[in-house]
Amino acid sequence: MTILPETDTSTSSPGVIGAILAGGESRRLGRDKVTLRLAGKPLARWVAQALAPAVAELWLVTNRPQAHLALGLPLVTDLVPFLGPLGGLATALFYARTPWVLLTSADAPFLDPGLAAALAAASGKISRPALVCRSERGLEPFPGLYAVRLLPRVQDFLHRKRSFVALLERLRPQVWGPEVWKRFDAEGASFQNLNQPEDLVRLEAWAGQRHGSNPPMGKGIRGS
Repeated sequence: MTILPETDTSTSSPGVIGAILAGGESRRLGRDKVTLRLAGKPLARWVAQALAPAVAELWLVTNRPQAHLALGLPLVTDLVPFLGPLGGLATALFYARTPWVLLTSADAPFLDPGLAAALAAASGKISRPALVCRSERGLEPFPGLYAVRLLPRVQDFLHRKRSFVALLERLRPQVWGPEVWKRFDAEGASFQNLNQPEDLVRLEAWAGQRHGSNPPMGKGIRGS
């Protein structure tokens, strides 16, 4: 049975660090997604604004610190560059001085603050080492809550595979289905990411109507 989270998510969770993944080569988009401006604001700043109230502190995990200094966010550099999102998770777990990391991605600019806060608040209540959502696409690694004690398992997994979903299937995390996460993010905006030029057009259209219409949802394919 799924235990529904509390709806009072107005305070930050002191045992949780927020980490925004900025790695990836952005092959399909052809430019750095982290500094790409959506409605005049860099993607990473959209995510940081939603994430900051939920966590004790937050970082941008990057393999290009010089390029990202101007964002004005605290930076940590990937322990080993170009290992994809799993490498970013390993870096965040390594540097964290809290029991949990709330992991997000810079290319999902419409992270819902309520969902971020609910995930962080669940850190003291779950027995599994990870908590993620499940959408119609399957398990959604971001936003996700990950225990720092997972670091050895993540590092070991990186020697064999780099598939985040494969890691999740092995970890058997606690999962929130739509009946839970839609209480905080009714349209699933938190899972919509930007990979291709047409995604930017779609998200720009929504950003301009953020207080009016529902998001123009697309495939939201995960990847770099």
